[in-house]
Amino acid sequence: MKKFLLSIAVLAGLSAAAQTFAVGDLNYTVTGTATVEVSGLANSTATSIDVPATVENGGTTYTVTAIGDQAFRWASITSAIIPSSVEVIKHGAFNGADLVSITLNEGLKEIGDYSLACKYLTAIDVPSTVTRIGDDAFFGANALANVTLHEGLKTIGKSAFYKAPMTKMVIPASVDTINKTAFLFCNKLEEVTLNEGLKYLGDGAFNGCTMLQGITLPSTLTHIGMECFLDNTQMKNIYIGAGVKELGESFMAKTGITTIDLDPANPYFTLVDGVLYSANKLIVYAVPMRGLTELAVAPGATAIYGGAFWGSQVANVTLPESMLVIDDYAFCQSALTSINLPDGITYLGEQAFASTSLTDVVLPENAPYIQDGQFAGCTQLRNVTMPSSILQVYNHAFYNCSNLTITALGSNPPEIMDYYEDYDQPFYNASATIYVPKGSKNDYIAASWGDYVTVKESETGTVKTVSTSPAYGDTIVNEMGYIPMSVTVTFDQPVELVQENPDVHIRTNYLFYSSDLRPDDKWIASLSEDQKTLTVYGADLDGYTCQFKADEEDWYYFSLPAGMVKNAAGEESEHIFILVHYAHGEAPQVPGDANGDGQVDISDVNAVINMMLGKADMVESCDMNGDGKIDISDVNAVINKMLGK
Repeated sequence: MKKFLLSIAVLAGLSAAAQTFAVGDLNYTVTGTATVEVSGLANSTATSIDVPATVENGGTTYTVTAIGDQAFRWASITSAIIPSSVEVIKHGAFNGADLVSITLNEGLKEIGDYSLACKYLTAIDVPSTVTRIGDDAFFGANALANVTLHEGLKTIGKSAFYKAPMTKMVIPASVDTINKTAFLFCNKLEEVTLNEGLKYLGDGAFNGCTMLQGITLPSTLTHIGMECFLDNTQMKNIYIGAGVKELGESFMAKTGITTIDLDPANPYFTLVDGVLYSANKLIVYAVPMRGLTELAVAPGATAIYGGAFWGSQVANVTLPESMLVIDDYAFCQSALTSINLPDGITYLGEQAFASTSLTDVVLPENAPYIQDGQFAGCTQLRNVTMPSSILQVYNHAFYNCSNLTITALGSNPPEIMDYYEDYDQPFYNASATIYVPKGSKNDYIAASWGDYVTVKESETGTVKTVSTSPAYGDTIVNEMGYIPMSVTVTFDQPVELVQENPDVHIRTNYLFYSSDLRPDDKWIASLSEDQKTLTVYGADLDGYTCQFKADEEDWYYFSLPAGMVKNAAGEESEHIFILVHYAHGEAPQVPGDANGDGQVDISDVNAVINMMLGKADMVESCDMNGDGKIDISDVNAVINKMLGK
């Protein structure tokens, strides 16, 4: 009986909470025993509303504490007064309304998402009690020329003032967060005051503020988001304070900045000849957009940050051999006419060189992908050398390259990635001819290259690879998880060794990973007696083969450079990728393999001698004649095995 009565009480409470009623021009919804929120218009012809602080219904006086979700969405209201009793204007409350003016009183705590997205609203004075301006709060308020904010405000939401036409903005010291795109495309904004206390500027916070003359960043700031000041063409300088530790990609791209100033106490970044680097000088974060035309990147640098040169006047760039990564949009729409791309580079990002003035490009051997839009809009690009290591060509890669010649060094055609619309294909609106190695034209035609470019054969071919060991995709079963740094390659004809110490890489999971596994000493290459089989191994300091500990969850790419050998005609071998998996389990026994690494070498000979002398336990695989003991005959047999006899 008590449970039954309790259920009735709960239902009664729910019924009361959902109760609605009308008083005057407004509808109300009961939200508590003595509170209501405005839920809409009772009089659809009303154009002006003055919300009361309290309202009476059925003998109960209610306090009006909120303007409800979408209460006046698309309404014809032109003016409104909100009392101090209202604590929140909820999501979309006035979204799309004809509101020209609104009075907000002290007591209001939050302006909700999309709540005042009104295209005719001309001014707003946000009370000091408001701590949060929600996402898109004034989105598309295209007449909002006057905004007053007060101390007490903490957060400005994303796209809060999108396209608002104010010319000045003072951000109170109480604000610690300006979220992404908060002032996106406020293209009449000339002056912004940011006070001490601000910590976070989100992605694109002032993107497209083309009239913004300058901005002083407070010392409390720690984060400047991606594309934060993109396209601010009137900005002439930027100051990076002592507390800034995070810079988003393209944070100052396509601006008018001529000078980058950095607080000398900042431990995260440094300036070298006016260029912003990471403190260790490994990453180029940004260059002055105006005034700088040539740059030799600091020795030892390994990366160009996303958008670092985007829109700059830099025309000639020299990269150090240490360079590994050029990120997305790095040189996009810059004045770039020449750049060297060291072979150590493993990643060239999307639109990295789009709409530049490059004429000749030799792609690095260790970067296997031509990314989306990498050279799109490079109308002056005439010659591209494509190494045999290129595996895939992505959408828009050479879009609008009108007179292009590609020299492909690989007989295996790279894959042209799938696209949805014709204008997404790599050579849309381009005119290109590709020269491929002798004998490989039909392979390129079969791979659909002829659908996009004119395919012609070069006068020279390449040395063909017949097989590798391990083969591509092999799984090595090894209980201990050790994989030898050793590869053999068999060619279709006798060859001459060109690189005795080739630049081999072993990369984990992805070919473009810059970090790789290296031997203790160096890579060593040698040819078999018939000169058709090449052995490459990573040597330790004693000249023996190194091993690496493999994780079963990962896979490993052996990357062998082009040109390790050549034939009598001077034709060279191509780049070779070998994907190797590792699996737990007991590896099949190799006769004479004392340490279980899958091969027989001098370390196994020493181990067998120790077994014979009783200094080590017997390993079954080293009993070469199967007589149940280890003696000198087994030692000789292991030596012969090591020598390939």
